[in-house]
Amino acid sequence: MKREPPWVGPGRVVHVVGRVTDEVIGFLGPATHALARAGLDQAVVMIDELRLRQHVSKLHESAELVLTPTRRNPITQWRDVLQACRAVLQHGDVHAIHLHGLKPCLVGTYAARAAAVQAPIFYSPHGSRSLGALGALGALGSVAMWLARPVLPTSRGAVIVNALQETRAFEHWNPAELVENPVGDAFFALPRNEARHPLIVTGGRASNVRAVELVAQLAVLLGGGDPHISFNWIGGVDEVSRTRLAAAGVGIFDAAADTAPAARLASGWIGLAPVRSSGFPRFLVEAMAAGLPCIALDCPQHREVIRAGETGFLCVSERDMMERIATLIDDPDLRARLGAAAQAEAQRRFGESAFALRLRTAYALPT
Repeated sequence: MKREPPWVGPGRVVHVVGRVTDEVIGFLGPATHALARAGLDQAVVMIDELRLRQHVSKLHESAELVLTPTRRNPITQWRDVLQACRAVLQHGDVHAIHLHGLKPCLVGTYAARAAAVQAPIFYSPHGSRSLGALGALGALGSVAMWLARPVLPTSRGAVIVNALQETRAFEHWNPAELVENPVGDAFFALPRNEARHPLIVTGGRASNVRAVELVAQLAVLLGGGDPHISFNWIGGVDEVSRTRLAAAGVGIFDAAADTAPAARLASGWIGLAPVRSSGFPRFLVEAMAAGLPCIALDCPQHREVIRAGETGFLCVSERDMMERIATLIDDPDLRARLGAAAQAEAQRRFGESAFALRLRTAYALPT
C-alpha cells in the first residue's frame, strides 16, 4: 500500500552512521546526492576515523558533517554518537531520520525518543540482519525491539534494505523497501575494448585471503598455456596478498576512483567472482555494468545478481570455473551476448537513475 508523503514544511534528513564502511558508503554516498537533488538538507552523524576519511568525499557537498572522535572504549564511543544525535535533532526541524546499521539504529531511535522528534524513521541494515533476527526471538530481543520500535511498520518510516536476500529477514517489518546499491555511470559509459590476449579481471574493495589464494592458483594453472591468459586484481590488498598475487603473475590495480576501475574492467574478457560475497557483491555488479560476461561462485548473493546462462555463469567448484573460462575464451559471440545482457540487467537494477527513483519512492517523495 502506498504511504502518504510525510514531508511537511522545512527541515533536514539526519543520517546516523557510526563507522562508514565500504558497504555503508556504497548506499549513503549516492543517497545524499539523490536527496540533495530532491531539495532536502541533510546532516550526517558519523565516527571520525582517519583510515575511513576518504569516504567523506563521496557524500554530497551540501550535507553537514557531524563527527565524533574515535574512542577505544565502545561505551564512550556510542555515548558520544548519542550526544551528537541529540544535539542535531534538537537543532531545527527534522524531516526524517535514516539509521544505517544495527548500533546506529538503537542509538538513533533512543535519541529521537529522548528529543521527542516526530519524524519518519528509516532503517537500513547494510548486511546486518541482527535486528530482524531479534524480532523473532521473543523476550530475548524485547529490549532491542523496544528501542527500535519507531522503525517497525507504520506510515512514518520503513526498513530500506540494500540486498534482495535481506527482504526475507524483514518480511514481518512491512513496509520493507528494496533499494539496491547503485553503480556509477562511469562503468556503463566506457566502450568495451578487449585486450589482445585473454584477460580475466577480479578483485574487490577489501582484501579477501581466500579470493587471493584462489585467483593466484587459477593464474598459475591457466597462465602458461596457449593462448596466454592474464589476470588482473582491481581493488585493495594487504602486503602479504600483494606478494602472493605478484608471484602468480597477477596484475594489481589498487584504484579508488570510479573512472580508474571502470577503465580496467573495459579491457577485460571475463569478470570473475570466485568466492562468496559477505554482503552486496559490488565488484560483480560493476563488472556486469562494464559489459563483462561474469563467472561467479554459486552462493545466495551471486544467485540474486546473475541469471545463470543469461547474464553469466554460476559455478560450484574451481574446475567448473576453469571450464567456463575456457568456454568463454573460445566463443567471442557468447562473450558478447552475455556481456550485453549483463550490462542491460545492471543498468535496470543498479543504475544511478534507478537507485534515485527507488529511494524517492521509499521516502514517499514525488517521483
